[in-house]
Amino acid sequence: MKRAITITPDADSLRQYVKKVWLFRALIVTFAKRDLKVKYAQTYLGIAWTLLQPATGIALYTFFFGYLLDLDSGSVPFVLYVTSGLLVWNFFSYIVFQGVLSTQESAQVIKKVYFPKAVLPLSKVLVGTAELVIGFILIIPIFTWIGLLPSWRVVFLPVAFLLVCVCGLTIVFWVSAISYRLRDFIHVVPYLLYFGIWITPVFYTMELIPKILHPLMWANPMAGVVEFWRWCLFDGYPLSSRFFISGGLTFILFLGGLWLYSHNESKFSDFA
Repeated sequence: MKRAITITPDADSLRQYVKKVWLFRALIVTFAKRDLKVKYAQTYLGIAWTLLQPATGIALYTFFFGYLLDLDSGSVPFVLYVTSGLLVWNFFSYIVFQGVLSTQESAQVIKKVYFPKAVLPLSKVLVGTAELVIGFILIIPIFTWIGLLPSWRVVFLPVAFLLVCVCGLTIVFWVSAISYRLRDFIHVVPYLLYFGIWITPVFYTMELIPKILHPLMWANPMAGVVEFWRWCLFDGYPLSSRFFISGGLTFILFLGGLWLYSHNESKFSDFA
């Protein structure tokens, strides 16, 4: 039996909005399937592009920072250090960039059909997850080649995955809720992603940063998420207690962004 959905001009509470998103969960899958088909349509390599992009980045970062600059990665072999960090960062970047643009991409659908607009960035998360799983295949032969086994803490990887999604969607909700009227904020996103990787320990360790700058580094939530991801993968990898403070603040910002997004989404069609 299908549940009826009441549409009113009044904004939903956060709880009501989440319930509506859940009722439209099938639409999230539908949009994700559409994006995957469009993305790899009429390409010779198809889904192999998902492996080629991170593999190229891993090779370049390993050569320049691991071989030429000889950066220390502690107890973790540098190629594994870079691979683990780059896969997480690429996933985060995809959620943010595609999520912010998702409203514009579906402008015609928004004007014709009602659905909670959070469905759009959530569908991008599904597409990014599919690519993350495929890209994660790269790390398995590297473990085998080096002769290491992942830590037993890999059971916490789903938690690390959720944290990446929360970080990415936090930016998407805040930027989308503001930029529907002020489009300048959309142009900030590429710069945020371009410079963000340099203040996130993707290819260098926190030990290379002066201790006086550590609080500033931990203010970047993705720094803690990347470190937690590596803690799940590698035995003996340390995890700072600051990670929990950073994670708590991010979750609060996530709820605030979702609330603001839900209260402004009725205006998206006017500016789409």
